[in-house]
Amino acid sequence: MAERHRADIDYLIKHNIPQLVNDLVEQLVSAKPSLPETFLRDALAAMTGSTLSGKPVLHYFDVSGRGELCKLIAAVGGLEMDVVEYPFQANGASAADKLKAGKMESEHTKAATAMGMEGCGLPIVVHGDLKINQSFACQNYLASIGPNFPKITPQQQMIDDMFQGYLEDCMGLAAGVVLSGGDPALVPKIMERVLTHLSKYIPKDGFVHGKAAPTTSDLVILVLTQALIPFGATLGEGAAECYGKFPTAVALGERAAAFPAVAKWLTNEKCCLKKPPKAARN
Repeated sequence: MAERHRADIDYLIKHNIPQLVNDLVEQLVSAKPSLPETFLRDALAAMTGSTLSGKPVLHYFDVSGRGELCKLIAAVGGLEMDVVEYPFQANGASAADKLKAGKMESEHTKAATAMGMEGCGLPIVVHGDLKINQSFACQNYLASIGPNFPKITPQQQMIDDMFQGYLEDCMGLAAGVVLSGGDPALVPKIMERVLTHLSKYIPKDGFVHGKAAPTTSDLVILVLTQALIPFGATLGEGAAECYGKFPTAVALGERAAAFPAVAKWLTNEKCCLKKPPKAARN
């Protein structure tokens, strides 16, 4: 028995397992993620370069922001996905703001570094060896692997991409109000400009591409018309007046929200569409 025990110890030492475990524990204690098992799996993959099968993992803040569209896409696609949340903390809305403010250290920046994604902002999606950030990349990847996500033509994909781009325009400006002291009077102006154009593509009934389920275009409208952070928060009391000018867009957002898979997701504890950051919740 003693010889077998010695052989086991030799094996662990030979493959540097004690040091690997120690490094993983240090990363875990430093980051304190909401899903420690998922965090350890991703950290191990980053350290060893191994391919791990299983569910994709979305890393994002505990607010709606850019991450909620990823979650909605996964819900429509019937894609099982883990969500790791981090306290909402940022040092600016634009790249210029962040560079001017300098490097910040927070729970999410520590986690990104542990994943081999140092300096990358959220959202981050990890799926096996694949590690990506940037909103479009994460959203389109999740749509592409969702087994129930509607199949669309290249032309329809370009329309979805256009809707995503306009969401980013609105998101950047409204986030600038929240994070960088931007002028809140600009939020209804960009919302009106964007919804005026996108309404040209919105049907009176059904979804943008005429599918039985919503695609990214429809989900963008849901986020634009119902998300608290940053849109509801920055429009404030003027939200009803702004959205009142675009009844077809509001109606599409309501249809998307009523789609069974989306309606179910809206009751999930990890859905942040209409929630403030966790620190501000009762």
